[in-house]
Amino acid sequence: MNEKLSQEQAKKRIERLCVEIDKHRHAYHTLDAPTISDEAYDSLFAELEDLERRFPRARSLTSPTLRVGGEPLKNFRKVRHEVRQWSFDDIFDFAELRAWDEKVKRMLVKKGITIIPEYVCELKIDGLKVILTYEKGILVRGATRGDGEIGEEVTENLRTIQNIPLRLKQSTNMIAIGEAWLSEEEFFRINEERKKKSEPIFANPRNAAAGSIRQLDSKVTARRKLSSFVYDVDRITLRDQSFVIESQTEELELLKKLGFPVNPHYARCKSIEEIEVYYKKWSQERHHLPYALDGIVIKINERYAQEALGYTGKSPRFGVAYKFPAEQATTLVEDIQVQIGRTGALTPVAHLRPVRVAGTTVSRATLHNFDEITRLDVRIGDTVIIRKAGDIIPEVVMVMENLRTGKEKRISLPVKCPVCGSMIARETVGGMKKNTSDQEAKESAALYCVNPKCFAVEREKIIHSVSRKGLDIVGLGEKIIEQLMNEGLVKDISDIFALTVGDLAPLERFAEKKAENLVEAIQKAKQVPCAKLLFALGIRHIGEETADLVVKKVAEQFSVSASSVREERFCIRNLSDIFLWFPKISKERWMDIDGIGEKSAESLFQWFSETQHQKLLQKLMAEEVKIVMPKRKDVSTQLLLGKTLVLTGELSSFTREEAAAMIKEKGGSVSSSVSKKTFAVVAGMHPGSKYDKAKQLGVPVMNEEEFKKLLKTKNI
Repeated sequence: MNEKLSQEQAKKRIERLCVEIDKHRHAYHTLDAPTISDEAYDSLFAELEDLERRFPRARSLTSPTLRVGGEPLKNFRKVRHEVRQWSFDDIFDFAELRAWDEKVKRMLVKKGITIIPEYVCELKIDGLKVILTYEKGILVRGATRGDGEIGEEVTENLRTIQNIPLRLKQSTNMIAIGEAWLSEEEFFRINEERKKKSEPIFANPRNAAAGSIRQLDSKVTARRKLSSFVYDVDRITLRDQSFVIESQTEELELLKKLGFPVNPHYARCKSIEEIEVYYKKWSQERHHLPYALDGIVIKINERYAQEALGYTGKSPRFGVAYKFPAEQATTLVEDIQVQIGRTGALTPVAHLRPVRVAGTTVSRATLHNFDEITRLDVRIGDTVIIRKAGDIIPEVVMVMENLRTGKEKRISLPVKCPVCGSMIARETVGGMKKNTSDQEAKESAALYCVNPKCFAVEREKIIHSVSRKGLDIVGLGEKIIEQLMNEGLVKDISDIFALTVGDLAPLERFAEKKAENLVEAIQKAKQVPCAKLLFALGIRHIGEETADLVVKKVAEQFSVSASSVREERFCIRNLSDIFLWFPKISKERWMDIDGIGEKSAESLFQWFSETQHQKLLQKLMAEEVKIVMPKRKDVSTQLLLGKTLVLTGELSSFTREEAAAMIKEKGGSVSSSVSKKTFAVVAGMHPGSKYDKAKQLGVPVMNEEEFKKLLKTKNI
């Protein structure tokens, strides 16, 4: 999509965005039936703000950027707020935090305030904002925010929330602001009840909390066990004037004194570096709280500085919401290209206008297969929602059809491999099957190139083999591999070990020193850990962890059936042992290894049974490739012996590979999936579906600090 928009093009895009955002705003704020995620909504809003900044004349007087919230429901009595309800502007990274901090300090200087401000950080609860009015210490009215000026009275429903005080500890007139929320446990319970009654389930706890507060029957609200935190005072008249509010922290202390529930996890920070520490801590630990968070709120602590800065048309200048990295965002599909993997699978990949998701910039997202393109009806030029949660590869979740212009381009199902021109087919239980009218055979969703010698397939196999998890040959990147294949120097991984300086030096982009360095790296890779070599062979369904399980087992004594009545025992010490014994191991015997499933066992059996693969092993032996077997370790140091752990999310103290290595050092194994037998799931920031699976199965979940403590303990 061309970034150089004309004024007219920008105006049309702004108009479409306004209509789309208003539709979703109404569904979210008024009907409590969101059709897209908060992150996707924020992403659309950010695009609109960006376009309006670049094309100010195209801005509409009814733009969603000029308003806060949504209209109240007609079913409840409308109430006008005595104090307008604002919402904080959002920031998304440390650079934006620094820019906001500098701006605030410049504005304070202009106001004649020369202090270096102190900040208060509070958790941003993802619930429903409520406004509580007290007269002489008695709750007389509870309302929702609505559009910031007019909300809905929901007093009876708010009275059912156990920790909202009906009578304060002092007889005072005041307006307090808080957040009503629903615990994850209660959220799941409510949805299970609704499933049994064939009622639509709630999308998330925030949606469920809002739906509960807007029940016309307050008895229904009472059954849903809502909770709340109160965090702000809009207006107060105290008979006892001994407690003067001079700061944000004093305001929170006063709320606690009066009997309000105040979230205990707020902190005073003297610098933006301290704010960043607080932000990172709760970005990781939020998943262990009973309520949902979508960020932190930062406010200047000094009250007089707050009053001096005041408000913009829609937000306070003295505070900002620092949002956690979005796991969803919207962007434009600029192209869709087909990628060929080492198994021959054709994977359509969406090339995107770059967008930040889960803390990283994403420019490509998988569309999985062509059935998925049909299901989503995704086209080049579409505005799409993409998702990246935890360790999941970015993927397209949804097409925003209402933003189409009519110029979007459909994608046709390919009939030939785009690289070698061979026929393509779907995989079946019995092997490869060309597109026919046979509807009984079970087919995969993926299309495959049927040519086993397809250049793209062979290239991807070699790229896989020399990667860090495989042979780990430094300097042998994708472009070099393709160059060597085009020159006819490399056809498979055994050819790599035959390369000499004389082969490489005459090639384009090579000089003698570069050739010497690469040959040196190749020679170093001839001594390779057995599990890394097994991974490098590119056996389907055999990843890093499965390869490690195999090697652990065969490094000790293993057996194969020599006849119907006799077994021969062996252990692996060198590559010739693998060549001799692995072709004799049956699928059933592979499955006897704990952690090896049917698919992996079938792949191992088939790969080592094929003549071409046995020849590859012989060629590797001829090039003097030697395997290194793991050393036997003292059992007394094997804290996690026999235990399987699962890693998910982003760890801050070490990489996932380093964490896996530490688990293996203690005798444990790492799995890519969670089961009832899993010892524990280690969850970093932005954990994926493995975290949810662990909760569902009752598998223990530990954060990074708990994991570190586990590794230091002497026994479990």
